[in-house]
Amino acid sequence: MIARARGIGVFGPGALAAALATGLLAGVEPIIALGAVLGVAFAFAVFADFAAGFAVLALLSFLEVLPTSGGLSLDKAAGLLLAVAWLARFSTKQSERDFFAEFPLLTWAGAAFLAWAVLSLLWVTDSGAGISAIARYVPDMLLLPIACMAIRTRRDLIIVLTAIVIGAVIAAAFGILEPPDATGLSEIAERATGTIGDPNELAAALLLGLGVGAGLALSRGQSLALRLGGAMAIPICAMGIFLSLSRGGLIALGILLVAGPVLGGRWRGVLACFLVLIAVAGVLYFTQVASLPARERVTTADGGSGRSDLWTIGLRMVKAHPLEGVGVGNFQILSPDYVLQPGVLKRTDLIFASVPKITHNTYLEVTTEMGIPGLLLFMLIVMGSLSCALQAARLWSTSGDVGMEALARGALLALIGMLVADFFISQTYDKLLWIMLAIGPAMLALARREAQSSDLSPSG
Repeated sequence: MIARARGIGVFGPGALAAALATGLLAGVEPIIALGAVLGVAFAFAVFADFAAGFAVLALLSFLEVLPTSGGLSLDKAAGLLLAVAWLARFSTKQSERDFFAEFPLLTWAGAAFLAWAVLSLLWVTDSGAGISAIARYVPDMLLLPIACMAIRTRRDLIIVLTAIVIGAVIAAAFGILEPPDATGLSEIAERATGTIGDPNELAAALLLGLGVGAGLALSRGQSLALRLGGAMAIPICAMGIFLSLSRGGLIALGILLVAGPVLGGRWRGVLACFLVLIAVAGVLYFTQVASLPARERVTTADGGSGRSDLWTIGLRMVKAHPLEGVGVGNFQILSPDYVLQPGVLKRTDLIFASVPKITHNTYLEVTTEMGIPGLLLFMLIVMGSLSCALQAARLWSTSGDVGMEALARGALLALIGMLVADFFISQTYDKLLWIMLAIGPAMLALARREAQSSDLSPSG
């Protein structure tokens, strides 16, 4: 009791001092003060409720335009804190499930991927860029076991998926409130970037909100407000994709027109109707509302604004180093060395810029830097996560839990949409991609746990 009283006595002045310091900082640098308050709130959320901490990380991953400090963005700081909390819980065996034992294939694939990346440092040209890339891969890969520890119950899963939808709606809303110029006076089509900061990445992120939002809308047993919120997110995210003018995002949306009815289970018809309405809305927007430059951008390939040249450079790298690659994190470093070869390149300025462009293809980037073995290991992780999400949906379908099945199928379609969009952008380190990859096994672990509990419970 005395110790507790002393603790309270120390906490009071400490909290007052922290509040005064934050107040003074707010007068000088309001943005930094806001970041400090958010950091403290997030730290409390992580250690008080691990699922809430994971959900906040998902939400922050949609807010790329928030200020950074020394290269450390809020989502990176949140991911680091979450990793520390996971290590603390894992070391004290507070988790009821062991990801490494339950998903050995994903564990070995992730470990082998990181090991191959480290091994590539032996032949890499710029070891600093390689080490930096590995330092970004490690926390992303840790999200797989972290998600399994965070998502223990249905409530945890719903919190995380809701945070993804909220983040997508915020990102889309910023793009809608500041729409591209529709007057047609500009020769260059203006594109919405939302809170992501890049139109192509915005479209990929909004595909998550669209898929997960559909899952929430169709999830029976959830509150009416939650289902309505999921339904409202669908048109908002679709409009954000249209305004981004991302051809990759629109192609991914088209792929979902096929994947939805195929993987939609008992909701095939409903999902088909949703997607057809979105397609009709897109046609109406680009034929009746969008400016002429916007229409031309969507309907004209023009080499993907230099993307095809970057792919040509990447393919040259793969041809020269099919097994080992050029080394992790080194595409931008070595891309100028592959320009003077037979073949026409229209946009060499993208390669000889002060900061050379990345490959604009997630899968090609992995292949150029880590060779075919790296791509196979990466795809093993991707396919493993997709398989987990599908298995979770089938388990809940077998048990007759249509609400949870809808959530699983929505998350599955959301991940498929992002993976298709990633064929046109480089997102190997993207937090949202790895969060969605991590949710797949987390859902399967939850579904298996519930199935086991149901089998062990006494009948009738």
